[in-house]
Amino acid sequence: MTPSPSPIHAFGRAILGLFSSVRFGIWTLVALFIYMAIGSAGVLYPTHPNLLHPDAWVHAQIRQWRPFEMTEFEWFHWWPFNLMVLLICVNMAVVTVRRIPLRVVNLGVWMIHIGILVLAVGSLIYFGTKVEGDAPIIRRQVNLVWVGEVAENGARQTVTAAIAAMPGNRTSLETPAGRYDIEVVDIDPQWELLSGEDAGTRALSVSLLVMGPTGRFVRQVIDGYPQYTEDLIFGRDPEQPMQRARQVQGEPILDTALVADLEFKPQRWFYLKNELNTSFALYLRRPGELAWVERPIRGMPQYNDYIADRAWVFESEGTRVPIDPIDIPVPPVDPRDPAPDVTFRVNGYLRYAVERSRLVPGRPDDPLNPTAFMTITSDRGERSDYRLQAFDPEGRRADGGLLAFHWINDEAELAPLLRQPTLRISIPAEEIEIEAPIRAVLLAQETLPFTPIDETGYSYRVVTVQDEIVLSTGTASIAIVELQTPSGRFRRWVFDDPQLTRDVDLDPAGVVHGVAAVRDDSIRVEYLPGTGMSLISLVAGPDPRRLRVINAIGPEEPELLPIEPGRTVEVPGGLQVVVTRYEPRAVIESKPWIVPPMQRERDAGTHFAMTRLEAPGTAGRWLRFHHYAFERPEEVLRRHRYQPELVTLADGSVVEVLFSRQRLPLPQEIALEDFVLTAHVGGFTGESGSIRNWTSMLRFETPQGWTAPKALSVNDPVEFGGLSYFQAQWDPPDAARFEGDRPSRGLNHTVLGVGNRNGVFIQLAGCTISVIGMIYAFYIKPVIRRRQLERAAAAAGDRRSTPASSPTPALAGAALRSGDVP
Repeated sequence: MTPSPSPIHAFGRAILGLFSSVRFGIWTLVALFIYMAIGSAGVLYPTHPNLLHPDAWVHAQIRQWRPFEMTEFEWFHWWPFNLMVLLICVNMAVVTVRRIPLRVVNLGVWMIHIGILVLAVGSLIYFGTKVEGDAPIIRRQVNLVWVGEVAENGARQTVTAAIAAMPGNRTSLETPAGRYDIEVVDIDPQWELLSGEDAGTRALSVSLLVMGPTGRFVRQVIDGYPQYTEDLIFGRDPEQPMQRARQVQGEPILDTALVADLEFKPQRWFYLKNELNTSFALYLRRPGELAWVERPIRGMPQYNDYIADRAWVFESEGTRVPIDPIDIPVPPVDPRDPAPDVTFRVNGYLRYAVERSRLVPGRPDDPLNPTAFMTITSDRGERSDYRLQAFDPEGRRADGGLLAFHWINDEAELAPLLRQPTLRISIPAEEIEIEAPIRAVLLAQETLPFTPIDETGYSYRVVTVQDEIVLSTGTASIAIVELQTPSGRFRRWVFDDPQLTRDVDLDPAGVVHGVAAVRDDSIRVEYLPGTGMSLISLVAGPDPRRLRVINAIGPEEPELLPIEPGRTVEVPGGLQVVVTRYEPRAVIESKPWIVPPMQRERDAGTHFAMTRLEAPGTAGRWLRFHHYAFERPEEVLRRHRYQPELVTLADGSVVEVLFSRQRLPLPQEIALEDFVLTAHVGGFTGESGSIRNWTSMLRFETPQGWTAPKALSVNDPVEFGGLSYFQAQWDPPDAARFEGDRPSRGLNHTVLGVGNRNGVFIQLAGCTISVIGMIYAFYIKPVIRRRQLERAAAAAGDRRSTPASSPTPALAGAALRSGDVP
């Protein structure tokens, strides 16, 4: 009697039988296919009973739903995927060993299965150690050095600064000789040298606008050719506003104390891609420091909004974010952390939000902040809406000053607002004093003749009027007047504060750097602002609830009209003025506004993401996402932000924080030698489709110095130092994006994709083995089987001629199936 197997042996035999089952392997493959399809393609499901309706079906990525919050890479490294791959590999190995005899005819199948197992091992190494990110590299850095003598002791002093060569970037130098304000105004990547032995050579040119103690000028620095550095001076000829300093003073440099040159701006970090693994990070430092200390944020969401209180955000009508709080600790991990005893907490995340402000009524004890919402409608149906704040130097005016909002503390302050802007002109030698209302300005019409002042030979015309402009010392109103006197023609800036009035020349340089005094005192001019340029002025006070309107359209003198919120006031010109809302003690709330899904840019990624950060004993605040953790505003890339926040901790200390991505050090610093853009026939048109290829010429730092330039293009990566580099982004040309911005010719920086390739050769070996096995199975195995059949048939014929030794057909078939044929 055979003894029954023990439970352990029975369980082991069952498991072995399971993994020996081809059916088990097929069902595991089906499950793996479904898992992969859901992770890559997502799912499509109906949301409307009418399945034929075009909006009845919704496409969604399950891996991005709240319970998962996974990137595609993370989805394919989750434990269900790894488990299914492991089960398939074990099943394949067991089936191969137990059910496929290792004979010559089966070598192809064995090689296919071995290749797949090797590929799985290589993929485990490749994806288990995969690191991928991007590294921005600025083409050049401008180094600035001021060298001068200190007046007290004659000792030489040096002041230095550096700025990334990027149009619009600014920096300052505080020197004993005075302050220098320097801005990159233009970069020409293909500047042609026109003189000397290098005539015809093209090089990178950087133009710096310098405003310093010696005046205003432009310094042009040529990369690789410091001998051609020269200054350009603002001239008085409108046809040639810029003149070379060499032509004006015989020397190429106007201010020899200031030295500027160009050098590489190496990159030593690369930032991990959130598309691979969610890799958010918090950066901290003490105010005044440059180096950031990183704190990784583990378990951060990426695709959905998470808030614990609706009061934290603004929401659009019809867009409701579910209350789903998170609480993610962000402890220090670096001994250099500026707050080693503080654990920050992330308790909110917004996928796509922008900062918005709105007005809410204040409490009776809140300070005065008169704020009004106005609507002006024309008789043609044109409507304009405004929000005005009486105490905001910029927010109190609209439409270039045509609409204004004033606050008066007593009725005596109302009288000056009820007169037209006026010039009070006096010529003491002629005993003449007149008051001339300003009814026209030169900038508002193409031609404006000079107005003579009696028969004195003096005349004037008003160029423009600007009221309540913001100065470093406060606000002031100004009338710019051109004067024609016996001593010549010049322009006078007449302020409502006479101490600020000064005369300037008519050339562009003089407008900015006029003499800080009146040079022709034979004529005196005062400016009485009155209504200024405002056609309609809203006045509040002294009673906080009282509103009035000053209308300067039509009548000779402005008229005062009462107005109440919701009441329409008719003014000449067919205009209707309505104060739709008025709050004397308004409070302005600033919060993130969650952008509705239909208004979002599809490829924005996490560019508009925000996270809410709290520290023990402090109120939470929202931080905007930064693509890169720049250390200084002088090195910010174009089209990227730099807005670190100051956080006051419970102990009163202050830290600077910034929300970005995790970064890793590069094995060696990388510099951008050149950037080459190759266009299709017809040249670059400004559209990406006209580009055939873009190439970064890179240098890598080694102990022996910088390497020779290495070309890296879209389809031609570079391997160096154990990492692979490929072209990811480039700097296209673009126009000025806002008032005061500089246009850019582009090609000022490049963005490299950075990643490792561990295990890729093992993967390649597995694929090679499998391919060889397939070739063997599909082309060699049939030949072997055919020859086996031929030999079996020949052997069967010989045995039939010898009956005693001839096997039965069944035995011959068994021998053929087993491959045991001589």
